[in-house]
Amino acid sequence: MLMITRGSGKRAEGRFAGTPFSVAPSRAIRVTFTPYGADSYTIYHPSSHSFGLTFPRGFLQNLSPDPVGYSSPAPLIFGSDDQLARLADSMRAEIAVPGFASSVLIDGISRAIGVALLRIDPVVFAREADRIQLPAWKLRRVIDYIDANLESDITVGDLAMVADLSTFHFARVFKRAAGVSPYQFVRDRRIERSRALLIENKLAISQLALACGFASQSHFTAAFTRAIGKSPGRFRRESRV
Repeated sequence: MLMITRGSGKRAEGRFAGTPFSVAPSRAIRVTFTPYGADSYTIYHPSSHSFGLTFPRGFLQNLSPDPVGYSSPAPLIFGSDDQLARLADSMRAEIAVPGFASSVLIDGISRAIGVALLRIDPVVFAREADRIQLPAWKLRRVIDYIDANLESDITVGDLAMVADLSTFHFARVFKRAAGVSPYQFVRDRRIERSRALLIENKLAISQLALACGFASQSHFTAAFTRAIGKSPGRFRRESRV
């Protein structure tokens, strides 16, 4: 479990793996990582703010470039890690206000957090990814899958499976072949579909939201307005002129 905590200016305390700990008062953003199986608890002051991520068992191991030799990342108790804090905040913001490719973005952020926790050397990671190719026929297969499933949740893992590549390197390989990240590609495809359906004017906006992968009309309206600069209703009205 990963916890991102903005301090309240009050002391925090708890127990980790049987050992008590106490953290000095602070209002800084700090990171706590608890590996699987570690017995721990933390008592926060009520005015502190925390955002927590719980990874499925095996997630980090499967993400590791060497799953057989995998060892869990070291625990971290109220540490300072700007990268992890920034990634977690990006995920929190996307969950609060979903966009046109939230599942892809959140999946990608989850994997970036995993890579950061595993302390994988980015230079080695890039060098390994650069040896892998996504030929045109496989790229076409991935694009066809995206177009056929725009109304469904799409994750990086789904796309990697279609491409018959590991999820560890897929996003970088896809971007090199397509020119944009998987998130940007799915987002743009859904925006294109939503614009076309609004202009076609056959579906109610609530139905159109489902066809573009949104769970609700309100989420679709917020995402469309943020992406296009006008609400779906206004876009539809202006398209009739």
